[in-house]
Amino acid sequence: MSETNRTQVSKESMIVYPGKGRMLMLSILSLAFVAVLVWAAFNRGEIAEDAQGITTVIAPILPFILVVGIPFCSICTVYLLYRFVKPKPSLRIDKDGIDENASFVGVGQIRWDEIERIVMYSMMGQKMIGIIPKDFEPFLERQSGVKRALLSMNKKKEIPISIPQNASDVPLEAVLEFVGQFIDHEKIG
Repeated sequence: MSETNRTQVSKESMIVYPGKGRMLMLSILSLAFVAVLVWAAFNRGEIAEDAQGITTVIAPILPFILVVGIPFCSICTVYLLYRFVKPKPSLRIDKDGIDENASFVGVGQIRWDEIERIVMYSMMGQKMIGIIPKDFEPFLERQSGVKRALLSMNKKKEIPISIPQNASDVPLEAVLEFVGQFIDHEKIG
């Protein structure tokens, strides 16, 4: 591991932090989206008048895109910058299970006896660790409000809990290797 990794590993546990470079890149990208949307808000009239090609489709729905996009991207930017300055572990893996906070809607504690399978897969070119629980309902019941609503969208997915590479400052293969000791012990598929 390089010196910039904050991940802490002992025989009993692994505490994984998100990569600072990736967090900074995502923060800048999110801020750029906000800037483009704010620019579009101030130039709505010109965009509608000069609409050609794809902008003829976008121009009529631009007000909706702006009303949803500016607050959403702003919240994402603030969250990402906050996590860049004050990092929080994405994962904690120990004898009790996996404490997953790798995303905005992390499910929290996943006990080993709640896991049916753990897999490595790729989605849109990004490596992911997928956790397939025996039953997803208990995770939903533990959540409240908006988090529950957002997580319920994953309910019908084949892999409802995903840990993306950008949530880890170490390769996901290293995380999966560490998890392996518990998979063998708990006889998880």
